[in-house]
Amino acid sequence: MYNIHRRSVTLRGGAPCTPLASIPLKEGRNMEHTIGFPNLGLEFTLSRVACTVLGKDIYWYGIIICAGFILAALYVNSRTKDFGITSDNLTDCLIICVPLGIICARIYYVVFEWGYYAQHPGEIIAIWKGGIAIYGAVIGVVIVLAVYSRIKKLSFASLCDLAAFGLLIGQCIGRWGNFVNQEAFGLPITNKALQFFPFGVYITDPSGVSGNFKSIVDKHIAAGGGGNWFCATFFYEGVWNAIGVAISVALWRKDYHKKYPGILMIFYLFWYCLGRFWLEFLRMDAVPITKTACLIVAILALAIGIVYVIARNSKLAYSRLRALENGGNVNGAYVTEYEIANYKRIGKIFGAANKQSDKAGDKIAAFFATLTLKICYVRKNEKEYLPIDESLVNVVPKGYKKRLKNIEKTATYQI
Repeated sequence: MYNIHRRSVTLRGGAPCTPLASIPLKEGRNMEHTIGFPNLGLEFTLSRVACTVLGKDIYWYGIIICAGFILAALYVNSRTKDFGITSDNLTDCLIICVPLGIICARIYYVVFEWGYYAQHPGEIIAIWKGGIAIYGAVIGVVIVLAVYSRIKKLSFASLCDLAAFGLLIGQCIGRWGNFVNQEAFGLPITNKALQFFPFGVYITDPSGVSGNFKSIVDKHIAAGGGGNWFCATFFYEGVWNAIGVAISVALWRKDYHKKYPGILMIFYLFWYCLGRFWLEFLRMDAVPITKTACLIVAILALAIGIVYVIARNSKLAYSRLRALENGGNVNGAYVTEYEIANYKRIGKIFGAANKQSDKAGDKIAAFFATLTLKICYVRKNEKEYLPIDESLVNVVPKGYKKRLKNIEKTATYQI
């Protein structure tokens, strides 16, 4: 840190000048702090400001965020064809999503910090001072993708799957900006055996921390004699998101994004919210509503994902068997036990939809069954369930179709 000595200077005319030390420094300048790894005998002195261009400070945090964005965009661009999207479509989305995502992230943050901004309305747009929330950005991105896909007649689900890849990759890299700022860490670590990186991070000057949280951190740092160990929650979240990227890639390699369009975005919402839920218990600045919201979204995403996969499997089985029957190719066709079971599930839903009853429970069930048929399974002109004669087909185990090289591959992914 820079030492500034107090000294009064007399101006011409006898008026004393304000002592230099009482003049607030420009935020971000000279904000150096030490990042230490005591167990490794390493110590680095870093500044939040990387350089100055045309009188404007360029922060390391911003550089790291931009690096995460660029790498995420490059990776997503390399996968566009596999999702039925062009590079031009991706560029259009980025041009719209980036600024709108930032605006929505800021709005979300301001709404949940309204107690402060109601008293300081002039700072609502002062985004350069910090204060954005990833949840708002995700909401903004999804809205943009929904509108864009409708205008361009593209698959909204495929666009969301690509966005999920980008979000996870960007968040993995972006969290290291918190490391440079010495912020977004968690509770103090009192167990000596756990005071090591990456489990903990040694903080000496939390210049990136503000508000009531800073006073608490300063007390722990003072108690540690000028530095203390805290849970490296930013690192935990980065690793958690990296695991999410690996799982997403595994799902992509198995063509789950084709069989279940939108499944990668559903997985992202589940995975990220689940991670943030348990990480909030390790943070001193945790907001109770964030824990609740993350838990609710994670549970909803999991439930929606399970129902969607079951519904999609039934639809694919129904469409394939109907296509075989309509084409006169049902005799001797290879059909898996799984497809038969899913096809029969449609029959039960048809039965519930067509059931004539005066009971309120049956009427409600009929309503949802009809809605399910319209949304998930059959075309509008199909009014009844047509059972399939199992004696005409070759029923084989679920994985049997993958082992047959000469079996007909049906284009059911596009249904």
